[in-house]
Amino acid sequence: MTKEIGVMKSIATGTLSAAAMIFAALMVVSPTAAQQSPAQTWCYGNDSTDDQTIAGCAQVIQSGRENHRDLASAYFNRGLAYGHKGDFDHAVADYTQGIQLNPRESRAYTNRGLAYSNKGDFDRAIADYTRAIQLDPKDTAPYNNRGFAYKAKGDLDRAIADCTQAIQLDPTFAVPYDNRGNVYKAKGDFDRAIADYTRAIQLNPKDAAPYNNRGFAYKVKGELDSAVADYTQAIELNPKLAMAYSNRCWAYFGKGNNDQAIADCSQAIELNPKDPNGYFNRGRANFFAGALTKALADLNHASELGPKSAYVALWLDIANRRSNLPSRLPEATKQIDMTKWPAPVIRLYLGQLTLEAVLAAADDPDATTKKGRVCEANFYGGELTLRRGAKDEATRLFGLATTGGPKSFIEYDDASAELKALGASH
Repeated sequence: MTKEIGVMKSIATGTLSAAAMIFAALMVVSPTAAQQSPAQTWCYGNDSTDDQTIAGCAQVIQSGRENHRDLASAYFNRGLAYGHKGDFDHAVADYTQGIQLNPRESRAYTNRGLAYSNKGDFDRAIADYTRAIQLDPKDTAPYNNRGFAYKAKGDLDRAIADCTQAIQLDPTFAVPYDNRGNVYKAKGDFDRAIADYTRAIQLNPKDAAPYNNRGFAYKVKGELDSAVADYTQAIELNPKLAMAYSNRCWAYFGKGNNDQAIADCSQAIELNPKDPNGYFNRGRANFFAGALTKALADLNHASELGPKSAYVALWLDIANRRSNLPSRLPEATKQIDMTKWPAPVIRLYLGQLTLEAVLAAADDPDATTKKGRVCEANFYGGELTLRRGAKDEATRLFGLATTGGPKSFIEYDDASAELKALGASH
């Protein structure tokens, strides 16, 4: 008997990329239905809930009556149920017990790799996926999942190679296209990313994730109408997908439609009230809409939910000072990691560095990283300069942020909004 295959969607904030990792089905050798006890029916049956599977497999394991292969299957199935419930520590423990009893079951390694990946232990995940591939080189799941793990580690070329191999094994499976699109997006190759997302949509038009992801790629390319259309489609497919509302808020903000941006951010907050990003984005939209009181309320809430975010702290300082309120930045630095970027920007605001020193600190061997940091330095430097009343110099700095800055950065949109408020173009 077979436990059902499940697909886990994991959508991250910030860069707003989505990735899919696959639970592998586990074959179970068990008594015929007529001979099964109630516990065996729950443990081995496809119709059982996760809680029933866990309870039934626990009884099967404790009974001591199963042979090695069936006992391994009980551990595997209970591990699968724990994984579905997000209890990855128990999932790893059960898969490990099952593997000791049946070390040739490739899909158990795939599933334990998935549990490790969800725990953030990508090295162990990769080792398990590699073993699964050795045991069954024609299985799509471990290639797809290993590609996800390589992307998480920043090894983008290997990630693309694994996703491509998964596609070659099953060209009709949408998930590896979506994942490869995410890797191309991370490499800055948005045209290839869009092509992969489009293929994923063609293969599975009911999945909201590739629409959400393609919308992000269109947003970065400056194709805001296409971005809004994709986010809208993602929302229609999954009205509870807070990330799609948050993303559409960002796209509407880029179009200068602050009212619609605020409405979408409000919906994202309603769906996920513990996510600081919703309040942060709505706070910025309110700021540029001239609603400083509402902006401060949102940014304060974002700070409460994400006290370690340097960017929230910077924006709260901008809003406080625009409202003639005292700075809270010195206190905020107690929780912010001041050893890494954008700590030099914070030191600029604290009067400890000049803008020239911040731009020097933005230097990085990676051209993409440097480009983003310089954009941030120019934008936040422009805000500080504007606070001091030097509008011409602020306009120049905001112009630099938009001229050379990545369109995927909030500072690009924020600098564009400030230029519009100052009556300048970019």
